Amino acid sequence: MQKFSQILPFWFIITIPVQSVFAYQLSFDGEYRYRFEIWDGLNKKTYGDQSLNSKGQKIGNADDHLWLQRLNFGLTYQSKRLTAKIHLYDARVWGWSLDQNDFIKGTMDEYVMDPYEEHFDLFYGYLETQLNDHLSLKAGRQKIWYGDKRIFGPGSWGNSVGWLWDAVKFSYKQKRHFFDIFYGQTKTKDPESFSLTSKHAYQGVGIYSHLQFAPKGAIEPFFAWKNALFSNSGKQEDSYFWGLRVYDQDFHNFNYDVSWVKRTGVFHQRQGSDIDIDAYAYVIKLGYTFKALPLQPKVVIGRVYASGDSVPKNNEITSFSRPFGSTDGTHYGRLDAMFWGNMVDNQINLHLQPHPKWRIKIAYHRFYLAAKEDQWSYYKYKIPNNQYDHIGDEIDGILKYNYSKALQFQCIYAHIKAGRFITDNQIAQNDASRFMLQLQYKFDYPF
Repeated sequence: MQKFSQILPFWFIITIPVQSVFAYQLSFDGEYRYRFEIWDGLNKKTYGDQSLNSKGQKIGNADDHLWLQRLNFGLTYQSKRLTAKIHLYDARVWGWSLDQNDFIKGTMDEYVMDPYEEHFDLFYGYLETQLNDHLSLKAGRQKIWYGDKRIFGPGSWGNSVGWLWDAVKFSYKQKRHFFDIFYGQTKTKDPESFSLTSKHAYQGVGIYSHLQFAPKGAIEPFFAWKNALFSNSGKQEDSYFWGLRVYDQDFHNFNYDVSWVKRTGVFHQRQGSDIDIDAYAYVIKLGYTFKALPLQPKVVIGRVYASGDSVPKNNEITSFSRPFGSTDGTHYGRLDAMFWGNMVDNQINLHLQPHPKWRIKIAYHRFYLAAKEDQWSYYKYKIPNNQYDHIGDEIDGILKYNYSKALQFQCIYAHIKAGRFITDNQIAQNDASRFMLQLQYKFDYPF
């Protein structure tokens, strides 16, 4: 399917029913987000007060105080059969000791994936037509996400959006059931280039289905093909993912959420033979809501696992890596120091609701390496003859206040106590923390 890499963006592959041009609504809409952050003992590229990366190089500082701003805005047209969006977005950061040069990927063909900065790039640019009561077709720049956003997710907690697609998506819906299939390419995140004129980072195919079996329960089979369009360290990923998610958020006050995903494929090398991929991951969560008690406490215990590579430097990779899912936010601790790769996350979560507009969450995560011989996936620290697998214990506190449908406030504090993998391997001797205070405002002004 490599030959399709030059045919995006898909701006005109669309059918527009004649009747859709009547009885329409046009609005100017978008979102403004402003956030203040305090980092202590780590940054996006290094862990520890010394700010030394996996190669022993000093990168940035470990105590940044950041001001973050993200704005997306544009026009939305909607009629009975047609929806069209054209939005720009701009992400800025002040007080950061890193810059875009710290996020260059690839070797012979380089590209940038800056997590905090993008300057007036295209956010939405799509047409969606309702072919009949069940079928629709959507083409152009879009976000694609499903379920809990682990498999396909925009990664929108970071200041620049993790995954934005130039894609064609076909959807079938029958009441609360749906089946989606799409092909597309993901953009890079370079603040100095406009993405429509730049090469894409990945191309892929996605299939996601949702079969509703209870008011708040469903089965979600999925498939993904992920193919790197750049060479990274002399290798190009060509991998396949398939799996299943089953959940019910209210089964006689119990809730459960179980996912399993298999990863296969190869890494094509510029020199040498291909390297096979054989990895897997799973999520198991079980909880109970005490609805009769004050604050309606919900307790959820869980285990999140992603396989690691216990036999490095052979012709097979057994370390899991997500397809196109989110890596930050609520998934793997609010410190955002973990990826869904070579990890074990044993966790317990307490949710409280003191008021219809207020939400409180307290979470505890105990992080391990799944394979001691492999690297800490987020920071890529890898220790020869490593004897320790405990990365650390993290405690998170999250407070949300929904003032209205348009305006939300959020305060987050995360702290990790370093484990023996960090301290005994001399990566660092300090614990680390992160504080975030955020305002988010959504606007929609019809003409």
